[in-house]
Formats: sequence, C-alpha cells, structure tokens
Amino acid sequence: MPDPHAGSDARPSRPYLPAMGQGGPLVFYDVISRLFGAREAHARLVEVADLAAGPTALEIGCGTGNVLLAAAKAEPAATVVGLDPDASALERARHKARRVPAIRVEQGYADELPHADGSVDRVLSAFMFHHLPPDGKRAMLAEVRRVLAPGGTLSLLDFDGLPRPLGPFTPLMRLLGQRGQGHDHGHDHGHGQDEPLELAPNDRALTRALIAEAGLVDVVEVAEGRGSFGAWTIQRAVRSSD
Repeated sequence: MPDPHAGSDARPSRPYLPAMGQGGPLVFYDVISRLFGAREAHARLVEVADLAAGPTALEIGCGTGNVLLAAAKAEPAATVVGLDPDASALERARHKARRVPAIRVEQGYADELPHADGSVDRVLSAFMFHHLPPDGKRAMLAEVRRVLAPGGTLSLLDFDGLPRPLGPFTPLMRLLGQRGQGHDHGHDHGHGQDEPLELAPNDRALTRALIAEAGLVDVVEVAEGRGSFGAWTIQRAVRSSD
C-alpha cells in the first residue's frame, strides 16, 4: 500500500474558509470549539471510525488537529494524516502534535486529495461538509472513494441542517475576527471551490444519497447528537471491493 504520508507540498490558491473566519486569531479556536461541544462529537467520530481495524486514516478538514489527536490517542498504532487548506491552522496542528510521530498534516483540498488510489483505510471528516456546495460535495466524495482501499470506510460528521446562530456568543466571535458574513463560525473545514463561499444546508437523507451516488456502499447513520451549534449526525459508508 502506498505511503499515506506522501502528501503534496503545493500551496493552495483557491478560496477557502479559515478556521477562525476572516482574520480571527487561532489561539481562541480550541477554546471556542470546546465551549460548543465539539469534543464529544469528535470522540464519537473516532469511535465509529474503528481505527484498530483500518490503521491508515485521513481526516479531511483537520483544522487545528483536534480529531487527529483524539484518533492517535484512541489508537496509538494508527497512522493519522490531516488535510486542510489553511496554513495557519496546519501550523497549530503541527505544534500540538509535535510529540505524536504517527500524526502528519498536509495542505490541500477535499476535491484533490494528494493520495494514491486505494492508499487509505479510513477517511474521517468533522464539521466541514456543509461548507461545500452540491458539486463540491460530489467531488469530495468521488475523491474519498478513489483513495479508500477496498473495505475501507468513510465516517462523516456534520450538522443536520445548518449551524444555529451564535446567540450571546456573537459579539465574542465578531471580536475574534468574525464579521457577520453568515458562514464564519470557527470550526474545521477543508475545501476550496470556485463557487462563492456560502454554506449549503445538510439534509441527512440527502447526504446518504450523495455518498451512495459516489459509489460507496452500506451507507448508514451510526450516531447523532446535539451541541450548542445544533444537531449533528455521523454517516458511515464502505468502499466495496469491486
């Protein structure tokens, strides 16, 4: 199996949504993520991904590396690679994972994964799918199928619908760099499209249909929950051996 660490050194030039919106300092990212209950959802994502049965994992939209660290802690023998277009977020992820040799991060986009066909056992993604327009979702899922080894799985965590308004946290988020543009709410991402950067609401049934359309099988919702941002689900699917 090709080395999953063989990523791309190219620097993306297409638009993307930074982890903390337009100019927000990343030092606050992890605190805000914890306040909004992302840790519990991340832990559930790592659990259902079953890294022990597929030790080569790629997270699309790794942000500052929270899921990567949770995955490495849950399965120390796993090789975990994170992909994101945001160089600043990746630098923070590298710093946080500096004592975890099994973790590597790379810069890139969800629709152009810098990995060989069939080179990854597990693909994970947390709270970035709703950043993609329909064509972007399809492009990402086609890439997921391409890089997954036969029998490999996708575990996709995202909102059911759109994130809820920030309520009393809105002034704080604006102070930290959010400018009221509607899509900047400081969570993981990992895409880049030519379309305008606007959120596309998720529907759990439509998400499963798109996953099946990409050629993945046994698509099922394996978990759901609710945090301060709203309801979330985890969809899981398998790359068939044909």
